[in-house]
Amino acid sequence: ARETRKAKARAQRWAKMANGRPIGTGQLRKLQGLDGYAPTGRGVGVAVIDSGIEQDSDDLSFNISGFVDFTQGPNPVYSRPYDDYGHGTFVASMIANDGKGGGKYQGLAPDVHLIGLKVLDKDGSGSTSAVIQAIEFAIQHKDDFGGIDVINLSLGHPVFESAATDPLVKAVEEAHAAGIVVVASAGNFGTNPTTHEVGYGGITSPGNAPSAITVGAVDQKNTPRRDDDYVAPFSSRGPTWIDGFAKPDIVAPGVGEVSRLSDHSTLFTLYPELHYNDNRHPNLTELAKLSGTSMAAAAASGIVAL
Repeated sequence: ARETRKAKARAQRWAKMANGRPIGTGQLRKLQGLDGYAPTGRGVGVAVIDSGIEQDSDDLSFNISGFVDFTQGPNPVYSRPYDDYGHGTFVASMIANDGKGGGKYQGLAPDVHLIGLKVLDKDGSGSTSAVIQAIEFAIQHKDDFGGIDVINLSLGHPVFESAATDPLVKAVEEAHAAGIVVVASAGNFGTNPTTHEVGYGGITSPGNAPSAITVGAVDQKNTPRRDDDYVAPFSSRGPTWIDGFAKPDIVAPGVGEVSRLSDHSTLFTLYPELHYNDNRHPNLTELAKLSGTSMAAAAASGIVAL
């Protein structure tokens, strides 16, 4: 009876606070008995190991505290932020864009600072050694650039050996041991390319790293309801090849996600079908709609940052 009275009182407060207007996040937290502070990720650093981050935009921008390029040779190159492929900008935007050009597309943690570690070239290709080098760089510079707390790895390759001997997995384990949370995409090998049947064992490396938060993609059917959500067919299922680990650990939204894509990038220029126009926000000209566990990992990294 006491719990019923509490629920009724909460409902009455809800109705009083709403008063015909949208309820802000802070108010929702108060209704749940929490403080009114809505976390935004301020003070948290997320290293995006990807194709780079395109900073220049008047609409959706980021707080980039450092940028290092691993595609120019054997040694890392400190440079201005750029993204000639586009994938990294989309991932970064889902995590942390400030949404000032249209709050609808704000990142999950708009106040985090990003560290761009570029390992993929203008064609979206890169070497495993460059990814390992970037992870090792993040470990060595964990306390620089305002701090590195999270690594987002929206990339991977097929599993060729046990996680115990895979150099990429070992690098992820070292980052975890150093106190960095590593979020990795599960891979997009959930179906047989010939028969289109859902299959298993398609988790990519480093998603097979035991300490990584490995993320699959859920299709929300573009509704707020949960009873129509399901794991996207393309999303890689476990167990992991060779080791048989139970992966992915979680699923997050990864189908039809709308975010920013750098306008001079390969993805933006070669694949116009990816462009997304929102008539309610005509000033946002760099939007695209993408699907994949890369997007799901970005969503998870934003939540981790919060």
